[in-house]
This record gives sequence, C-alpha cells and structure tokens, in this order.
Amino acid sequence: MLKRPPAWVGFLIGGMLFVALYLWLPDNVYGMLGWDAVAVAGAVAIAVGIRRNRPEGAAAWWLLMAGQLANVTGDIIYFLTPDGDEVFHPYDVSYLLGYVLQGAGVLFLLRRRGAGRDWATLVDSMIITSAFALLSWVFLMKPVAAEASLGLGGQMMAIAYPAFDLLLVAMVAWLLTADGSRNIAFFLVATYMVAFLVGDYFWAFANQTSYDPGTLGGRLIDCTYLAGYVALGAGALHPGMVEIGRPAGPQRAQPMTMHRLVLLTAATLIAPALLAWQAYSNGGRVLDAYAIVAGSVVMFLLVIARMTMLVRQVQAQAAVLADHADLLHEAAQRDPLTDLPNRRAWNAALPSALQHAARHRAPLTLAILDLDHFKAFNDTYGHQTGDRLLTEATAAWSANLRSADVLARYGGEEFVALLPGITAAEALDLLDRLRPLTPMGCTFSAGVATWDGVESGDELLGRADQALYRAKDAGRDRVVSDDVIVAA
Repeated sequence: MLKRPPAWVGFLIGGMLFVALYLWLPDNVYGMLGWDAVAVAGAVAIAVGIRRNRPEGAAAWWLLMAGQLANVTGDIIYFLTPDGDEVFHPYDVSYLLGYVLQGAGVLFLLRRRGAGRDWATLVDSMIITSAFALLSWVFLMKPVAAEASLGLGGQMMAIAYPAFDLLLVAMVAWLLTADGSRNIAFFLVATYMVAFLVGDYFWAFANQTSYDPGTLGGRLIDCTYLAGYVALGAGALHPGMVEIGRPAGPQRAQPMTMHRLVLLTAATLIAPALLAWQAYSNGGRVLDAYAIVAGSVVMFLLVIARMTMLVRQVQAQAAVLADHADLLHEAAQRDPLTDLPNRRAWNAALPSALQHAARHRAPLTLAILDLDHFKAFNDTYGHQTGDRLLTEATAAWSANLRSADVLARYGGEEFVALLPGITAAEALDLLDRLRPLTPMGCTFSAGVATWDGVESGDELLGRADQALYRAKDAGRDRVVSDDVIVAA
C-alpha cells in the first residue's frame, strides 16, 4: 500500500499541475476564475498551515496571507473594471496594499529571526537593492516620470509599483543573506517572493517597451505568480515553517562566502556597466549621469561600511585568538594536576635565572625534590589518593617558599626548585623546614647544588640530581647538597 504523501507535497504537486493547465484555459471569466482559484487556494493553505503547525509569531504568516488575498481582490477588480483613461484605478489600492502587507509579513519574519541585529546582512541587502534601484530608475521609473501626459498623479502611481518591487527586493535579499534556519519551508517562501518579483519585472518591461508577449507569453508570465502562490501555500503547510520565524540564536559573525562576494561584486559593477553602455550607445553621452553618480556614491558608501564591519570582525577575531593564544600558552606552561610550572616552563626559566644571577653576581641554588616511596603509596592507596598527595604536598611547599622561588613539577613525583639569592647552606635550611610539612605521613628526599657561575643549566641540574641519589642512598627523608650530607 502506497504511503500518503505529506499535505505540503500534495498541495505543491497539485498546484503545479493546475499551473500547467492554466496555460490552456480560455482568456475569459473561466481563465480569471482559474487564476483566482490558485491564489485563494494558496491563501487557504497558509491559514491551514498556521492552524496546524502553530508557529510562533503567526502574525507574519497572516500578513502574507492577507497580502495574497489583496492581490486576488485586485485581480478581480481589474477583470471587472472597464478600460478607461483614469489615472487612478480602484484595483491599484488592492495591489499596493498587497505589497505593503507582504513586505510587513517578511519584515516580521526577519525581526523574529534576529536579522535586525545583524547589520552586516542588512548592508549586503542594501547594496543589492541599490543596484536594482538604479536599474529600475533608468529603465522603469524615469521613462514614466518623463511622460508629462500622465500628469503628476499618474506618474506617482506608475512609479509606485517598481518602488514597492524594490521594497520586496530588499526583503528578499535580507532574508536570503540573514542567519537562521534554511529548510524546505524557507526555500519555498523565498521561491514565492522571487517568482512574484520575476513576474512583476517581466510585466514592467513589457509595459515600458510596448512589447506584446501575446496570449501564451502573457500566460507564461502569469504562471510565475501562480507558481509563487503555490510555493507559499506549500511552505506554510510544511512543518518546517515554524523554524523560519524562530530566533537564529546568539548573533554570530557571518562569513564572507564566495557566493556572497560574487553577488556583491556583480551588484557594485552594475553602475559602471550602465555608464559604459550608455556612453557606447549614445556616442559618448551619458543620459543618466546624475542617477549613476548617485547610485555609485550610495553603493560606495555601503561598501565602505561593509569593509569597516569586516575589518572590525577581523580585529575582534584577532583579539579572541590572542586571548586564546595567551590561555593556551599559559596552559602549556602549567601542570594540570598541581598547577605548578611544568617541565617546559622550567626549561625556559632556568636559563633566564642563570643570566640574572650572572648579571647581578648573586648566588643561585637549585634543588630536586622526590617524594619517598611514591609508587608504593600509589599501589596501596590508589592513584586518586596519590594525586591528592601530590596536590596537597606542592601546595604546602609553595606556601612556605619565598615569592622569588620557583617550584616546578619535573615529572611524576619529582619536583625542581630555583632558589635565587641564597647559598647551598641556606637552601638546606629552607628545605629542611619543608620536609615536615609533607602531608599524609609522607616524606621527600632532596638534592641541592649551587651554581658556580660557569657551568650550564644541565650541568647544575646534573649535580643536584647526583646529590638527590646520595640522599636516597643515605636512607631517604633528607636533604643533601652536592658536597655535604645532612642527617635526617
């Protein structure tokens, strides 16, 4: 038994089949009824989708539905109104209201997605819209504005349609570039808006050039609107429609992808391309020089604003990376268990201490400490208790060392200490005071060596290590210098 397809799939397939059938409907009341049936069905599908999916911010979807019904109303009035020479027609109210309602619906969706916080995507959409505005003025608005026979009212009414189309262009560009969910419902809504704009611009081109696309051509243009109505209805029926109006989450920097860069580059090249075309077509004369200059200035300022945002984004990311680098460097220099400097930090600190001692002609003593019988302690009490011994022992020792002293974990249960400014005898006294502070009844053995002013750090460390072995051989729980044994 075949599984029943989801409602949105059935509506999309059925709607597109009817759109194909519309091409063959007669150009009379039946054709008008078929057209309006698709548009009304799309509006009903939006209402059903709202009731079924219950999206947050349902007002945006109700506005989109109202805008679609306003267009249907305008179509009915257009069909029933006889042709005349009036500047203003009743259907203009419905059509223009449809623009306003649809733009408001998309704006509500954008606000809920958090796009109002993302200035970068807003600037990108304004760059694209500015390019379309320049083209619309040169090819659609200016010819109407120059037609004195229309009168002021007629000119304003004729300009209103491409102006509202620019509003939808801005909304589409903003929606497509903003962050947020991009599921099937999202792309169906975007398809609706793009199809609506394609139909509008085709009819505007035909009107301005007095081009008659014929019955079939007109029907094909009409089909773009119908396909958009079907796509919007299917998008509203899709369960993913609830995601479109949800906040996109914490604002994050939008990357400048290759697709976006190509799109913005193409938009900014429209003004010089139009300039070159007019100069070539008119023997060096540029008929729309002021408009092209204004468009170029607007897009230039928007590009500067976008570059400023990108520079600030890079600077912010560099600051974050610098902070992370500092944290990583700090983490790389610390022992994760005891929070003491690790062997890497010790290897950097020892040469520096030798240089300081040589420069100031001050004594420098090095000590190696080793917890006695630590392996047996681990085997008896477990590694967790052994870790606690290491942590508590180093905390007790560090608390009783001077601020100038450096205690580091050299490896396992072995630790090294730099004791600047004191002699071997003073170091022996200091370490003997630390031995009773070792917790959990444990002890440590230590070897001490004082720098002779000539030897390398490795040689100094080697002498201290030899002293440590002598301390262990002597019975442990004691401190031994490179040439003196001190009894426990």
